[in-house]
Amino acid sequence: MKLLFYGGVQEIGGNKIFLEDDDTKIFLDFGMSFSQSGKYFSEFLQPRKCNCILDFQITGLLPKLEGVYRQDYLEYLGYPEEERGIDAVLISHAHMDHFAYIHHLRKDIPIHMSSASHAIMKTLEDTGSGTFRDFLHHTATFGIRPMKRGEGSIKIKGKEAKTRRPLKVFEYGKKYSIGPLEVVPYEVDHSLPGATAYLIHTSEGAILYTGDFRFHGYKTEETERMVKAAAEEDIAVLITEGTRVDEKAGDTEKDVLKSAGEFISTVQGLVAVNFPARDLARLKTFHRIAQKTNRKLVLSFKHAYLLEQFSALKSDEYPSIDDPHLCFYADRKGWGLTGRDDYPQNIVEQDFYRWERKYLYRNNTINFREVRENQEKYLFYCNYFQLNELVDITPKAGSRYVRSICEPFNEEVLFDDKRVRNWLELLGLGEAYQINASGHANYPELKKMVEDIKPKKLIPIHTEHPELFNLIHDNVKCPKMCASATYA
Repeated sequence: MKLLFYGGVQEIGGNKIFLEDDDTKIFLDFGMSFSQSGKYFSEFLQPRKCNCILDFQITGLLPKLEGVYRQDYLEYLGYPEEERGIDAVLISHAHMDHFAYIHHLRKDIPIHMSSASHAIMKTLEDTGSGTFRDFLHHTATFGIRPMKRGEGSIKIKGKEAKTRRPLKVFEYGKKYSIGPLEVVPYEVDHSLPGATAYLIHTSEGAILYTGDFRFHGYKTEETERMVKAAAEEDIAVLITEGTRVDEKAGDTEKDVLKSAGEFISTVQGLVAVNFPARDLARLKTFHRIAQKTNRKLVLSFKHAYLLEQFSALKSDEYPSIDDPHLCFYADRKGWGLTGRDDYPQNIVEQDFYRWERKYLYRNNTINFREVRENQEKYLFYCNYFQLNELVDITPKAGSRYVRSICEPFNEEVLFDDKRVRNWLELLGLGEAYQINASGHANYPELKKMVEDIKPKKLIPIHTEHPELFNLIHDNVKCPKMCASATYA
């Protein structure tokens, strides 16, 4: 049995873990390294589609692997056709640092995920913009065909180029096989739905890969159930995240509910709030606060689409889009015609993507005029890319901004934070009220988990402080980053 690490080594995120056993080869996650990407790319400088995987490989974002990457990209670059080199990719959850580079995988590699991760990826694929957005599907690039009429050729695109990737959407707690490997997925609590830990039985013993997890959200019992199940196994190797191994305490989701609720109840005007877009636990928290403070939580059309995906799963964990304490905001973009009645409706619609247009006509869809006129009635979702919407709303005196995301962790994010402070000062919103609950376990929680599971070996990843695990376990193996490998 072989384990190789192509990301997540002495960094937070970028997990790409290769496991080989009896000629069966899988990856645990295939994510983006934010720290490595930030060395070379920014919002306005991105890898080029025309260079396929080369911009990613030369900057160290993707390793040089055989039998892994898209054939359309390799063919365009002049590389020979390759046989498939891995049997599956198991995704722990739908954060970019764990799944973003699925896009670059060849189309015949099965992708395994939870139903909630599938719902999030579908939302990102259907509503997102950008170049590298094939997650559940594979849209062939650089293909041409003869024109059906007349002479010449045209590019193959749209439905003609699109095929569905082979997907396995599993049920938690149910064992299944990948060749000789036996896999049992367990749900864990994290800062978005669908987070998964994998128990994998190999020829050399059981491996537990925790993915990202915590014990202080609304699904604490799911994490505890995973730990209990693992404790009943003879775990040879525990591969665990350690994002907060250097921290001993932190706020819980219940703390956010209590503290933010108390603060918002004192605000007389508009409350604008920023939280991670796909953190449905936090969305549920602010939905509860809206109920308690007699406000309506105003969300984006992307939230509406995501909530519909979870409703389709018959999940009642999160509010439906018809909930009386929810509204959806038609923002001003394009010509900025939302809220105006002096243009034909079909012209107004053209400011919006096709998937958005159905939300324009909902009874609980509002625009800047309605928010501006009744500011004390709303809890307005406003991320950093929507701050200029507040120019139209014109927050009245006494309005405040609630920031429920992690603190700045690098120079670029710190610069963005300064820009946000400038906006808040400009709009008269004062200092942002900060409250957040992390998506990751802290040192005491990690220590107890390891003590309960009693693994023979511990491999810390997704952490900048792997050495601290030596205080927790007497057989810690800190992995080294692999640059490339050939699977032949």
